[in-house]
Amino acid sequence: MINYPLESTKKRIQFEPPTGELDINPYGEIYYPSIDFTRKFIRYDFADEWNNLGYGKISVDGSITSVSRVDIEESEFTEVISYIHGNQSKIVFCGIKESEGIATLWFNRPIGPTDGIDIFIIEDFILNYKNDEFGTIPLISEIPHGYDGAVTMRIDCDENIASGRRLFELYKKLDIPFSMAIKTSLDLEGENRKLIEDVIKAGGSVVSPSHSHSSNWGGSKSAAKKDASISLDRLKKVLPCEYPLDYVVSPFHQNPKYAIEGICEAGVKGFVGGIIKNDPQYLRGRASKIDDLSIFTHSQQCMLHGDCYKKTGLDIYKRSFVNHAKTDTFFGYLDHPFSDYKYGWDSEEQRLEAHRELVSFFKSYGNIWIPNLNDAMDFLHTKVNSRVIVKDRSVEVKRPQNAKSHLPFKVLWNKKVYSL
Repeated sequence: MINYPLESTKKRIQFEPPTGELDINPYGEIYYPSIDFTRKFIRYDFADEWNNLGYGKISVDGSITSVSRVDIEESEFTEVISYIHGNQSKIVFCGIKESEGIATLWFNRPIGPTDGIDIFIIEDFILNYKNDEFGTIPLISEIPHGYDGAVTMRIDCDENIASGRRLFELYKKLDIPFSMAIKTSLDLEGENRKLIEDVIKAGGSVVSPSHSHSSNWGGSKSAAKKDASISLDRLKKVLPCEYPLDYVVSPFHQNPKYAIEGICEAGVKGFVGGIIKNDPQYLRGRASKIDDLSIFTHSQQCMLHGDCYKKTGLDIYKRSFVNHAKTDTFFGYLDHPFSDYKYGWDSEEQRLEAHRELVSFFKSYGNIWIPNLNDAMDFLHTKVNSRVIVKDRSVEVKRPQNAKSHLPFKVLWNKKVYSL
């Protein structure tokens, strides 16, 4: 496990890039000097959509996610951080340039590593690179102080609610908060309402993934605002009085800019979205605000479904969790309650055993924070809207007014860890 402060001595990380006119093999490698970690440029576990390991997509199409240059020479850098292994040669992917008292971290990609867990390379650089010469900038971790990692789960109730009962009972027995994202055009009475009430009573949470579950939130800003507003109003009628309804899960994990503007106007403070296939500009390696809007996003693209589980077992999920924990990244995963479609599971027993084993693995790793989705988003909302201030060789955190979470932050600065 990587413990902060990170070592400034770099090790190796690998990627696999795609093909194109650039001299790059789509299944080649990139070595990254920092942690013992391997990632691909493009990889999926299911339907060219779900990247359960949490990587962004690196392409060669000239877009903001594309490799930029093949003519870069290693001699241009004071230190090379990573290489792409091309068909014929090595290409620099990331390096440090020093000049006239300035150190610059350079990436061979317009957006750098901001859409994956490898964003921690930037954090390592500003925290630990030659601090005596270049100083260091304090950072708030995505993980609360005192924990080795953080995990949240949910089921997306797109077609059925009550059939999630047995999975809820398992998590209740394991003493893990259960979270549901509910399409509010479904029937919210009878056994469905009873499960919603039991989840809340057991310390779980309920959020909305919209009312109609339409592609791109309905296709316009006004449609997105209307859909989110109807959904929140419907949930208010079945949830306890004053229950917070600040967050949503994006339907189909689609987040066009107009839709984000619409749900923001509806009063939504944060959304869970971001997968490698849709709207890559809003896939974020760290929970973060969206442009100049008063809304933030937390990306989760890990799907615990039978379709993936039967291909790799839990190996991919365990590796993904460990990679997130090593890089101080909040890990989230999802499943669905059964409907006519069983999401690849052979049986409820198979699904329950997979969830049980994965939770057991989390607990065996260390002191892991496993909140419900609302509490997780409250912490991340507070973190995103807080600022670290350095005064007279000390640090303090300025939280927003009416902060939603008061868990202590883990602040990393000057090769030390602070609880603030």
